[in-house]
Parts: sequence; C-alpha cells; structure tokens
Amino acid sequence: MTHRKHSNTVAHLLPLVSLILIALTATPASAQSSTPWWERIDFGGDFRARYESFYEDAKTPRHRVRMRLRLRLDTDINDDTHFELQVASGDPGTPVSTNQTFTNFLLPKPFNLDRAALTYRPPVAPALTLGAGKFTFPVTRTQMTWDDDVNWEGGFQQVAWDLSPHAAVKIVAIETALNEVKAGEDAFMVGAYGEFSFTLGRYAFQISGANYGFGRVDQIAVATSTGPLESINTNRLALGPAGEVIGFASDFNLVDVIGEVSIDTGRAEYPVRLLADWVRNTGATTDRDSGVWLEVGYGRGRSAGTFSTGYTFGHVEEDAVLSPFVFSDMPGSNLTLHMVEASYVLAPGLSIDFTLHVTKRLLVPTDSANPFRVRPHLAAVARF
Repeated sequence: MTHRKHSNTVAHLLPLVSLILIALTATPASAQSSTPWWERIDFGGDFRARYESFYEDAKTPRHRVRMRLRLRLDTDINDDTHFELQVASGDPGTPVSTNQTFTNFLLPKPFNLDRAALTYRPPVAPALTLGAGKFTFPVTRTQMTWDDDVNWEGGFQQVAWDLSPHAAVKIVAIETALNEVKAGEDAFMVGAYGEFSFTLGRYAFQISGANYGFGRVDQIAVATSTGPLESINTNRLALGPAGEVIGFASDFNLVDVIGEVSIDTGRAEYPVRLLADWVRNTGATTDRDSGVWLEVGYGRGRSAGTFSTGYTFGHVEEDAVLSPFVFSDMPGSNLTLHMVEASYVLAPGLSIDFTLHVTKRLLVPTDSANPFRVRPHLAAVARF
C-alpha cells in the first residue's frame, strides 16, 4: 500500500497563513471605532434535553437520556475584527458530538472549549475575510462529510463578492491541523472551496464544490483504535503483522459537490428547501468510494406556533468519507440512511423536536445478519 507523502514544514506553516495576512493588512488603531469591544458582546446558546432509543432485530432495545449545552460569546474587537467563543458539553474523546449521556452515577459532566476564533476583514480588501483558531465551517457541507459539531482548527482565507444584486461568488482556502506529533510528521487537511449563488424570482440557487485533501491520514485510524479518538471508524483498515491497526487501506481526498435550491412559497415561515450532495474519495483503493446525500425541507420553525419538517436520504459507501468525522447519529460509513425530522415552536426560543433515523449496512460479512437499525429521538430545545 502506498500513501502520499507531504512536507512536514508545509503542515506547520499552512495554519499561519491567516495570521500573517492579518498582521500585514491590519488597520492602524487611530482609524478604528472608539466604542469599547465589551459593549459589543453578544451572548447566546442553547440547551437540549433528549430521550432516544435503539431498536434492532435480535438485540435488546436500548434507552437513554442525553443533554447538550452550548454557550456562545461573540464580539467585534474593532470595526474589522470579530472574535467568537463557544464552550459545550460532550465527550472530549470525539469531535462529532456535544451530547452528554445521563450516566456514571450522577458524576459531574465535562464541559469543553468547542470554538475560539478570530475573523478579520481588511478595509483595503473588503471582499476578503481571514480566519484563525478553532472555527465553525466557512463553507457549505452536509453531515455526510462533516458532522455539524465538528469545528476545524487552523486558518482559512475567504474571498466573496457580488456579481450583481442577484448573483454572488465565494472562494475559500482552508488549512486544518489534525494531529501535531512531537517527534514525527503531523496529520493535516487542506481544502479548497468554490460557491456560486443566484436568485431567479422566488427561487434561490446555490452550487458549490470542495476538495478536502488529507495528509498522513493513517494517524486517524490508529487514534480510533488505541485512543484518544473515540469516534466510530467503519473505513477499511490496514493491519500490521500482529493484527494491530497501522492505518487505513485507502488514502482520503474528498471531492464534494452540492446543489441547493430554496423556494419562497409566499409564506415567510414556510419556504421549501431541496439539496443534493455527491462525494467521491479519489484516494480510495476500492470502488466503494462514493456517497449521495439528499435533503428535502419545509418551514423554518422560528416563531411561536410554527413548525418545520424534513427528510434526508443517505447512501454512503465504505471509503467514501472519513467515518470518524461524519454525522454522529449515523454510525459511520457503509450504510443507507433514512431520516425524518419535525419541530414545533411552543413559544419564542422553545421547541419540541422529533427525529427518526433508520439505517442499514450496505455490506456485511456473509455469515452476519444485516437488520435495520431504528433510532427515534424526542427532545425539548431552548435557544437563548
């Protein structure tokens, strides 16, 4: 098995790109607003209490209650610089979930630094945004490739401009550190993203494409086998002479294309949204290298007395994506997913949410059963 080699120097320097550009383009302090930054602080967050269960043929049903708490702080440091901070509940052993199960005999629950990042828009180049830290996604993606709770670490550079009142373009470069090794070569991901959006009457369209290239990806496989990464790994593995995990059987370079349309129905709370996502891992050493993700949604569910509902279909082959980073409620890759969601807003900031996941493996050993796995969720969500 041959893996691509990358320069360790490049791995170290790439996340510094945004910091260097910020320093080079920063506006002198005398040109900034005199309003203190602490007067521009916004606080927010959400809390969710959720019951969920698991049903699968020939297995005893499982039931559990979980919570999620996220607290967020945002502020404009000056006219051009924005800072965001988020702390969240969840297991520190996985990047794909901020849920915390009610277990361990009433012991206190962990709380983690989930996000901390600066973004800067230089006045000399208003179309440019530079970001650095542990940041939320500056690109459109689905949970087939990256769980909503994942936050990248490193830097990004974004250029966005309007071509007309009805059309816009965005280009993003991403440099992400995955694992820093004291006496070895680091694991990382670099990405390139392009997006074109436009409107035609009641219809808003967006087409995007991304390439996520991973360096020294075998470290992820080893980390899921021996720690500290506890996410699900369903990708094919490479084993050593003693049967130990030494890496993946494939490399990972994901080409991800997404098309989306939103339709104004004439009712502000009830737009229609359609999305299609196709991903292919061009580094795979097997033909099980592709995935398809389809979403249909109706409604926003923001004001009291309104609702939203949606359906998602996923067909994700074994080495199509890096399974430790995908949707945490979808057990890895090598499966089909049917997901139904509904939410009703009881009062401002308070909703009742229901989700049903039905999954089934695409491939299993010939002597193994392959039943459907049914997983319903019922949750109360408060947003503040």
